[in-house]
Amino acid sequence: MVRNITVAAAVAAALASGAAMAQAQPTPAQAANPTVGLYIAGASAPRPAILSALENSASFCGGTYSLFSSTGDTNFYAVSCAPTASTGLPSANGSNVFTIWYRDEGGSVVGALPLVSGAQVNQLSLSGATGSAGRYTAAVGGASATNGIDDSFTGAVFKAPVQMGVVDQEPAVYTGNNYPSAYKTSVYGKATPAQLAGLTQTPTFDLVYGVLVNTNSSAFSSAEKAGQGTTTASLSLGRQTIGAILQGNQTNWNDVPDSSGNALTTASLPITIVNREQGAGVRAASDIYFTGDHCTSPLQSPIQESTGGTADYFSMGNVLAAANTIPGAITYATIDYAGSSYPNLTLVAVDGVQPSNLNAAAGIYGDWFESQVVTGSNYSSLSAAQQGLIQALITAFQTESTAPGSTAVLANPNFNTPSYPVSGTAVTISGATIYINPYSRIGNSCNDPSPFL
Repeated sequence: MVRNITVAAAVAAALASGAAMAQAQPTPAQAANPTVGLYIAGASAPRPAILSALENSASFCGGTYSLFSSTGDTNFYAVSCAPTASTGLPSANGSNVFTIWYRDEGGSVVGALPLVSGAQVNQLSLSGATGSAGRYTAAVGGASATNGIDDSFTGAVFKAPVQMGVVDQEPAVYTGNNYPSAYKTSVYGKATPAQLAGLTQTPTFDLVYGVLVNTNSSAFSSAEKAGQGTTTASLSLGRQTIGAILQGNQTNWNDVPDSSGNALTTASLPITIVNREQGAGVRAASDIYFTGDHCTSPLQSPIQESTGGTADYFSMGNVLAAANTIPGAITYATIDYAGSSYPNLTLVAVDGVQPSNLNAAAGIYGDWFESQVVTGSNYSSLSAAQQGLIQALITAFQTESTAPGSTAVLANPNFNTPSYPVSGTAVTISGATIYINPYSRIGNSCNDPSPFL
């Protein structure tokens, strides 16, 4: 699914109105052969915020850049610019071209496994890209469900090492029932729990998740349908009830109570679970928050595999499109995916609380987790310019605003560098809406959120 990736503004850019801008929009040939290049792979959920930070942060492109994106499979990107010396980046002088490749195809899986195994994965080939005025595209053949598992994409791709990963939670989460078992070990390699836990991780921003139900059925009342295709929840379920549904313990909506304990419906309507694949960060988040799997001893029953004849899906756009066609389906995503693109899906309030950045920052909505930047053993072999670029990007991600870049992103209190007011309400700075989350999981998704600031 093509997302709005060009209008977002990073907090750092919003605060740096006097900062010098990058000097050029590199051509495809220049971007393909940069002075400094970096290969990033990882999570799809924070894609808008990541691209916004790459494009607009005063510590990198400063708003003048060339954006490369893929057609066909739309999960491959690159951002190229000539950062000025004022960024402090090694080798930056306003003329030297820097290019960052970023693929979110494979999500958190490709942000972690290749850093352990050393496997090379496809990135977008830029030299033959077409377009103008700093906006270019290149065609990539294949689809996530069929070509993602063995990285057999065709067209404008080439193999490269992963030098920086982005994962929706700390890498140690992707074990047991959340290990990416569908991905070919011959291509991506494999990793033990100890190896995943041993990757260097740095928390960046928080991601807010939600549950969605296809209410396009007479079994649901008009009031429960009122939120279809919007970002407002009009159906409320208890956290434990959602867990029981995802575990497969409740299979018909006429057996489900709402969050007040009242019967949701008397009409029979089977519940269809529509899942992301194991290894997806959004699935791990839902598994941890609603079922308690991974975090309790003995382990709880995990999310049941997809039901009703459906398969697991390998992107949030695909899983939501599938759920949108099945009355009674339930699935999960970051909250920025709720809306008119999926007119039959209703966002679910949890115990009466609307999923939102505001409620997460206010401490009353808990389905959020801390995204991480991860590096592996190959970090020490990177050039000083590449290492400096990684550290600059971590800072840019940590100060990324929540809107309009992505309504799923919540500023992490560990990195309140600009000293924004700590608030459960929106703070507007230079036109950017910012929520500072005064709670933290302290780098461990199993921790309950604790007051931090």
